[in-house]
Amino acid sequence: MTWKPSPEPTRYDRERVARLQPLKEAVARLRLPLLRIRKLNGLLNALEMQIEDGGDSPEVNQHLLDALRAALLHQVTEREARPALKALDAFAQSEARRWEQVRAGTLPPIVLMPEEELDDLMQEGYTLLEARQQIPAVDRWLEVWERIKQLATPAMRTAEAFDAAYPMLQSVFNWCSDLEMELHNAGLDDPAYFTHLIRYVDEFLAQFPAEDANRYVNMLRAKGEALWELGQQAEAEAVYRDLIARYPDEGWAYIGWADEYYLPYKRPQMYEPAEALLLQALARPTLNDRGDVLDRLIGLHERWGKPQQQAHYTAELDKWRQQQTPEIRPMPSFRFAPTSLDAANPKTPPLHLRRNDPCWCGSGKKYKHCHMHSDQAGKR
Repeated sequence: MTWKPSPEPTRYDRERVARLQPLKEAVARLRLPLLRIRKLNGLLNALEMQIEDGGDSPEVNQHLLDALRAALLHQVTEREARPALKALDAFAQSEARRWEQVRAGTLPPIVLMPEEELDDLMQEGYTLLEARQQIPAVDRWLEVWERIKQLATPAMRTAEAFDAAYPMLQSVFNWCSDLEMELHNAGLDDPAYFTHLIRYVDEFLAQFPAEDANRYVNMLRAKGEALWELGQQAEAEAVYRDLIARYPDEGWAYIGWADEYYLPYKRPQMYEPAEALLLQALARPTLNDRGDVLDRLIGLHERWGKPQQQAHYTAELDKWRQQQTPEIRPMPSFRFAPTSLDAANPKTPPLHLRRNDPCWCGSGKKYKHCHMHSDQAGKR
């Protein structure tokens, strides 16, 4: 026999699987010992795997039904098996009608649940990003966000709570950060997306008010950056000021604000206020991510042309590292200061640049969406 799988459908068919449920319940009601019901459950599971997302064959499915019928009559008497056999015949009849529709090309489309539509849009966005079609990808993801707002309830106070409510979806907790970063990158080409980013951050923090400090800091840093890019410096500084007031021991809150003054794609570069913010952070005895703040000060003084201060904070960082015990903290967003190699030669790609780091050229985009492909082509 040649197995020619059907191309219909290509995703999980909830209604078709539901039609198998009466047969599964009838078999369960036989209340057979585990050693005797294993074969029945094995055949039922194989049949369910066949039908759940298409690509199956009527011939193979019929063989599984015939095997299940024989197994039932082997384990119990025909009288005891009668309810299960009746459910089996009903399922077989529904399958026969379905295959007639497949052959005639009249099979109705699967009705998707709202969360399934959301998942499809989310995956479309990732696929478009892989094809380097950033604006269409972000547009899809803005649709995803609208659907998330419709599905979320007040009881879901974090993105992780949303994931727990919809475990079959891709992780919304991870995707929310991806949307924030891609909106920023899209805004570098079309400033309208900075406006979208500001709205998204406000809506996200209102929808999920119990997010932890790390997520809160990253989101408000993104809002501050977007305001700054739109020329609204005073509004951006107010965002950073409120962020530091709320989380005075989060080093990345200070770093985010300081970056606005001196990174190479910011004009003009203002080193004094950036230094003051980083020193303000170091004055906190219980500061988190102190090493990152010290590293920022080293990079700042390197760009500023102050080798003595650079050497001083390099020694401070080495001393701090020797005193530390390993600690696992969530990684911040991709916005990192340029490396020393980048500082020495801003037109040379650093040797160990990661996909999600800012591109070495100073565009502000992630490396994978800017020079990564051309750099890799040059190495081959």
